[in-house]
Amino acid sequence: MDANLKNKLKLTFLLLITALPVSMATMSFRGAIEEGASSSTVNKGNLISPPADIGILAMRNLDGEPAFKTFEEEIAALAPGQDYEIRPWLMIYVNGADCDTDCEQRLHYLQQLHIALGKNIQRVRRYYLNTDMQPFSDELAERFRADYPSMGLAYTEKATLQANLLSSGVTVELESKSYVLLVDPVGNVMMYYTPEHTAEEIMTDLETLLRYSSLG
Repeated sequence: MDANLKNKLKLTFLLLITALPVSMATMSFRGAIEEGASSSTVNKGNLISPPADIGILAMRNLDGEPAFKTFEEEIAALAPGQDYEIRPWLMIYVNGADCDTDCEQRLHYLQQLHIALGKNIQRVRRYYLNTDMQPFSDELAERFRADYPSMGLAYTEKATLQANLLSSGVTVELESKSYVLLVDPVGNVMMYYTPEHTAEEIMTDLETLLRYSSLG
């Protein structure tokens, strides 16, 4: 069999086995809403339909390198015989200003939420996304690492992020508000939360998604 054809078949297979469970989880989530299920199963956050690719966040690590590749880029980079490594769900706190008291409180609540996942804690990773389009100062980065050791740090550009989210039907006001984004294991930004959403509401949605999805 031609090597290019083998690669295409492999890519198609991987796309199916990894994307399908997440798609089914999202479909189940939406189905519960449409069927008028009890409040314990209806989503608390705002669904993004269709989900946006993680590339629209333009996240960069503190070394300036892209924080994430798209699913397709990850597959294309696999060496012969190398398996695709499923990544965790991402809970990204997007802050458009300095991390003030409200920000610190929100980060603390998200940290406690993460711990409360218990056996599922490894299936979710937290990120703090700064929108000043510049790396954190060494002092701030060290403080965040000390206070929130399991939280990733990244930055992006505010205007670009707002425009990209708007193209996916999501309006954010990063000059005055912060948001939490949920990203599935294949890089779909599929839900977001405003400052009005509580940590308990985010927890409810996460538990539902983790229950329906075998990935991450």
